[in-house]
Amino acid sequence: MTNTATSSPSARAVTDIPELGAKTIEFLCQRIPGFAMAPQEAACVAAQMRLVHFPAGAALFKAGDSSNTGYMLLVLDGNVSVDTGGRSAQTKVEISVLGPGALLGELALVDGMPRSANCTAVAAVTAAGLTSAGLQRLMDQHPAVATKLALFMAQSAADRLRALSEQLEMYDQITASMQRELDQWRAGLKRAP
Repeated sequence: MTNTATSSPSARAVTDIPELGAKTIEFLCQRIPGFAMAPQEAACVAAQMRLVHFPAGAALFKAGDSSNTGYMLLVLDGNVSVDTGGRSAQTKVEISVLGPGALLGELALVDGMPRSANCTAVAAVTAAGLTSAGLQRLMDQHPAVATKLALFMAQSAADRLRALSEQLEMYDQITASMQRELDQWRAGLKRAP
């Protein structure tokens, strides 16, 4: 398995390594008070997940990639930088750095659309990957658990959208402040003899 944007989960089940299986179950049980998965439900999800490793600097996903959208990743170890996917270093905007417990790629898994951001391993990353086939098996075999997983995925997306909204509000305030300074500077130029 290569560690590029076209990587996908390996054949090795995350539950084959007890420590990583337990970590996966722990992370899956953490979200959505009132709808959280019980450990045995999370174990059903973990059984469908496969182990993925990425070295530091490797691309987990690349913005615009539509050829490899059939899986999502749950970060177990390491950190992932998420950026806007600009074509050059000058146009990229870092959105966040996510660590253990973060879910990545769930939107593309659900809708099959191209990846919406670059995700790059800041440090070596170990993740549990769920493919569309694994998700389908989960829906067929354990529909109630699949529903809770869908809520988990929705909560993850909602959390990121709220964080992005806060960032946009901050950028709006910075832009408004800069505009006021420019307006004051222009007004000063008009008054100069």
